[in-house]
Amino acid sequence: MKGYQLNYSKINSAVLDPLSRERKYRKMISVIRDYYGDDLSNLRCLEVGASGGIITSLLSDDLSDVVGLDIDADALHSASKNSKKSLNYVIGDGLNLPFKDSAIDLVICNHIYEHVPNADQLFHEIYRVLSDGGFCYMAAGNKLMVYEGHYHLPFLSWLPKPVAHCYLKLTGRGDHYYENHLSYIGLKKLLKNFNVIDYTLEIIYYPRRFAAEELFDQHPIAAKIPKSVFRILHSLIPTYIFILTKKHA
Repeated sequence: MKGYQLNYSKINSAVLDPLSRERKYRKMISVIRDYYGDDLSNLRCLEVGASGGIITSLLSDDLSDVVGLDIDADALHSASKNSKKSLNYVIGDGLNLPFKDSAIDLVICNHIYEHVPNADQLFHEIYRVLSDGGFCYMAAGNKLMVYEGHYHLPFLSWLPKPVAHCYLKLTGRGDHYYENHLSYIGLKKLLKNFNVIDYTLEIIYYPRRFAAEELFDQHPIAAKIPKSVFRILHSLIPTYIFILTKKHA
């Protein structure tokens, strides 16, 4: 597990917060159903970066075969106490997924790419295990976000790593800025082997449809911004939501 943030659930307690995880799940499942349809029962699902398993467990209410994978053994041990027939947890590395080629119909990659030492290898593995008719739900933070969500500091992800490390130390938020975010252009390069269906603007335009009302509850001024402005400022949107399919399929 060289190069990883080990025991991430102890670094960021939000991944174990049931309320925030349920909000993310409601948005996630709304997008998945919009793309695929309401009946998800025949899909074999893998969540990469399952952590405490809250979202994985919720997925198992809608799908009959769900696997949660993470390197955080303590978090998965806690998650495994909530056992269900349709749910399994695996301690494993996202850069070397322990599944056969084309074995998974739905991969969940929810704010994971910036936490692994090699994002290209992560998506090589996701491509490998994804079935030809399968798809991946991806939520991805943007390097050009004004407000960095992990450490709650403005412009942190814009800075060169040495400067970002110093910024964290000076503000008392940490000693080392581990995360490696990409811009929208960088994400498109990362995902070059996939067809990318970008749901980001749809979610902003129709938040109720995608269970994303909290976006504007937390930022009421944003609700008054014309839709055309979001399209112009697409490259600065903090988080993108994509559905990915294999190009050759």
